[in-house]
Amino acid sequence: MKTYSKRPTVEKIKLRGRSDAILPTEETEAALDVRVFLDRVKAAGQLQVIPGGHWNLEIGAISEILAESPDAPALLFDEIVDYPRGYRVLSNILKSPFREALALGMSPETTPVQLVKEVKSRLAKFKPIPPVEVKKGPILENIIDGEHVDLLRFPTPKWHEMDGGRYIGTFDAVICRDPESGYVNIGTYRVQVHDEKTVGLFIIPGKHGNLIAQKYWDKGEECPFLIACGIPPSMIIASAVGIPWEVGEYDFLGGILGVPVPVTRGKITGLPMPAFSELVLEGYAPPPDRVSRPEGPFGEWPGYYASGSQDAPIVRIKAVYHRDNPIITGSPPFKTYLNSEMPTYIRAANIWSALERSGVPEVQGVWFPRQGRFVVAVSIRQRYPGHGRQAGLGVLATRDGGRDARMVIVVDDDIDITNINELLWAVSSRWDPKTASEILEVPASALNPRISPEKRASNDLVSSCIVIDACKPYSWRKEFPPASAVSSDYKEQVIRKWNHLLKKTPD
Repeated sequence: MKTYSKRPTVEKIKLRGRSDAILPTEETEAALDVRVFLDRVKAAGQLQVIPGGHWNLEIGAISEILAESPDAPALLFDEIVDYPRGYRVLSNILKSPFREALALGMSPETTPVQLVKEVKSRLAKFKPIPPVEVKKGPILENIIDGEHVDLLRFPTPKWHEMDGGRYIGTFDAVICRDPESGYVNIGTYRVQVHDEKTVGLFIIPGKHGNLIAQKYWDKGEECPFLIACGIPPSMIIASAVGIPWEVGEYDFLGGILGVPVPVTRGKITGLPMPAFSELVLEGYAPPPDRVSRPEGPFGEWPGYYASGSQDAPIVRIKAVYHRDNPIITGSPPFKTYLNSEMPTYIRAANIWSALERSGVPEVQGVWFPRQGRFVVAVSIRQRYPGHGRQAGLGVLATRDGGRDARMVIVVDDDIDITNINELLWAVSSRWDPKTASEILEVPASALNPRISPEKRASNDLVSSCIVIDACKPYSWRKEFPPASAVSSDYKEQVIRKWNHLLKKTPD
């Protein structure tokens, strides 16, 4: 693999109009440049380079098979069949706590629970930091426009067997600007290659990108878009989570990382693209009632082809920007337990903070188990009767926990909610289905596979959700049979004494 020790860094790029700009730290540099990220992932032994894979299904299959391994490496595919060496695809990008911490600009030693706590802390102290425009950026190394645009030059995978085509946008950032306020929005939406100069764009109605595009379309105008298909790893934090309207994702990401995101403008639309992107498409989406094409199906994050195939907007690509030896960043969704937990850190932190703001005390943690992204787990230190039920119902009142939830599980603080075995042990041993449950209706999305065809046809997108109070019954919690496991204090003593044998880190 090529090394990048002499590549340009933000410090070496002249900033335009921002002499006071905050420069990146060693941690945030990896978050803002996928090549610095890969250098550090490789040094940690978590990168596997795979030569000779085929873009048609093979890259997706290898990604899924290796995602099932306990220590799933990041995968860099090169010498892809039908494509020259150096045109690469990166998958399984954030499938380890080490890589997720790097992408968040944190110490690689940060544990999953610490990640959520740190994100929560950063959100509590959050101050947006606008992006900084640079005169040059690696993304401008190659610019292709007009009749020379050919999307088929890039090794876009067909990820799943029943996909309706090849998807260049999975771990991506779709950028547009509100025509009224001028606010720049970034979302992660799936992008299908139709032909050399056209892509399909699937955006769920109500998402900010759709609302912005509709303003153009209502006036009969085409909506300008940038589609970054090779992005810095941190971009997925901003683009794949819910951020309030008119809070720019660049500003949000800058505030989370503590440094501004370097951007440079597209030559045709003037929209800002991440300066350290790998591959960016620039173009216009005509009103879909004028031009649309069948899009999908696509294997989505619940692990199903739930949305089928439908007519969707297209984007006519007018220019392509890419670095030398470009990398397409891919995150093909698999079954939920094989997907990255990265975007859920923001959602978990938001729910945690919302519960505290609403007056629910002693919340010790919030988590989305990888095994079921429709499940939310909450840990509390009980203080009064009904505390567990209150916390569970409170989750459904939040923006991040109230849509597509199928199960909310509340447990005592002696349970590690990031450990699915402990979570299910608590449910099976402390929950009484008849007396400690609530079933309610909640909003759902078209990607929820449990929505019936009749409900989809009538746009009746609601689903039921069960709130499980798996805490020890408050009135007799002190009489509840004690657990037989080793106490945490004694466990730590044993680990310290026998660490040469156990190879564990004390809590």
